[in-house]
Amino acid sequence: MGKRVGMTTPAAPEVFVFDVVGTLADLQPVENRMQARGLPAGSLDPWFRHMLRDAMALTLAGDYLPFTDVAASALHSHTRGALSDDDVEWILGGFSETRPHPDAVPAVDAALKSGARVFALSNGAASSTEGFLDRAGIRDRVEQILSIDDVRAWKPSPAPYRLAVERAGVPASSMAMIAVHGWDLHGASRVGLRTGWCSREEGVLTPAFARPDVVADRLDDVVRGLATPSVTSE
Repeated sequence: MGKRVGMTTPAAPEVFVFDVVGTLADLQPVENRMQARGLPAGSLDPWFRHMLRDAMALTLAGDYLPFTDVAASALHSHTRGALSDDDVEWILGGFSETRPHPDAVPAVDAALKSGARVFALSNGAASSTEGFLDRAGIRDRVEQILSIDDVRAWKPSPAPYRLAVERAGVPASSMAMIAVHGWDLHGASRVGLRTGWCSREEGVLTPAFARPDVVADRLDDVVRGLATPSVTSE
């Protein structure tokens, strides 16, 4: 029988990179505004998927529009033109009211407690992320606020993750991307970041994507799973 040798998983990440829209930020205010303008309950998710489809199509074609433009276009298209420009602008104003999910601030705190630095990387504008972090009371805990506007390409294209690596000044393997979206983590993994997936939104992993390094039901448990090396044997 071969000798069993203890093996330690990689050291805790030096930098945790958090997705913002849907991961840290609860989009319920946007859903509330949709319903206030006559859209049925549950309209947020299909519209959000529509927006992501359009954004990814633009990126694949080599084009770029910022978050607000694609969001407004998708809302007009998704509702088949039933909303006025003023309605769309008012609904999207709900992003300025978003608050953190219950596990969001504990997740950021868990990352800091591990000794890591914290970045935010969003498909939204940096100003929108900054406003959210201020409302959440954690702006001072986030070292870098990064936006796809900086590279003019939507996640999960490689450019936003490479920007995070460049700004961090450490190897990609020393960083971890945290998100509730499997497609986001797949993009990060292709650039070499470790990944942690919270099942809060999607419920199940998409088999087509690279499996995240850590999976948990709560965001803070995802962070702790990555930050705590474990010993396995072979």
